[in-house]
Amino acid sequence: MRKLWMTFLKDAKLSFNGLYFYMEIGMALIFIAVLLFVVPENFESSQTFYVTTELESSDAENVGRFLGDSDDVTMLSNRTEIENAMKKDRSSVGAVIKKNEDKFVYEMVLQGYENESMKNLIKAGIEGEILSQIPGFSSDISVRPLEQDSEKLTDRINILPIYLTMNVGLMGLFIIAAYIFLDKEEGVIRAYAVAPVEVWQYLASKMMIMLMMGLITSFITVLAIAGFDVNYLYLFGLIVAFNTFGSALGLLVSSFFNTMVKAMGVLYVFIMIMMIPAISYLMPSFNPFWIKWFPSYPMMFSLRELLLKNGDQSYILMQIGIYLVLGLILFIAANHRFKKTLTV
Repeated sequence: MRKLWMTFLKDAKLSFNGLYFYMEIGMALIFIAVLLFVVPENFESSQTFYVTTELESSDAENVGRFLGDSDDVTMLSNRTEIENAMKKDRSSVGAVIKKNEDKFVYEMVLQGYENESMKNLIKAGIEGEILSQIPGFSSDISVRPLEQDSEKLTDRINILPIYLTMNVGLMGLFIIAAYIFLDKEEGVIRAYAVAPVEVWQYLASKMMIMLMMGLITSFITVLAIAGFDVNYLYLFGLIVAFNTFGSALGLLVSSFFNTMVKAMGVLYVFIMIMMIPAISYLMPSFNPFWIKWFPSYPMMFSLRELLLKNGDQSYILMQIGIYLVLGLILFIAANHRFKKTLTV
């Protein structure tokens, strides 16, 4: 263990003198700044409805009183103003209310990207709002969520699991591979064939460097965004497990190549594939069974459980155990590969 510690201290000193460590810290600080000063705590989900009328003054006043109670409706004087306002707000819609043979007719003004389902939804929403204003109208529709009193993260904090998964579980693939290929070019790995330090100690030292980076960047990011309402013991456990898995996978992949250029394509494909579950995370309606087998799926959702005040602790502990075991298996395989290729 003393040899492993001395190797780690040497690698840590080289990392502090290198570029990758400060790039990681810089990216974490940029991410924090974007979330705190650019991304709102919760995205506004309401849609502005611009309305103008081509009616006689008495009818126009009645329509204005009818629509005036809603905060999402803005009355404008003509269609041109509607179109100009909609160009500035690409999520808005508009309507021109006319009269045809004593019947009110509304002409929708849309952005152009809406599909038929969206058009029908907008139409049904307007018709429902009109019906609700009829005296004596009552709605028998009831809404019952499947999960009663389900907890919800703010939109800002909800982005954290994706960032942490990329930073700890995926980006380590590139960075640890870069370290390995740099040592290959300088002949460091071949020297371990005759050095008193064993290959596994060299590889474990690289993983410890990645773990140190992951712990530092994850801690400052979660602390800045989520504050102290997080179980940091579980957070460190998840970071250790996911970082071990990602770093060991990076070691194994890099053992099959001699240069970073040759390995780049494979590493890029790995990262792109493992980011597919982010679609399911952000859009829960897309949650097929097969996507749950991607390693990054439980990474994101266990980090989400961690950020919830009443998250599933058993699920978190289970993922820590699973990824520590998977990381160990990958590390053993990588160590075996490097021993076979020391002289290649």
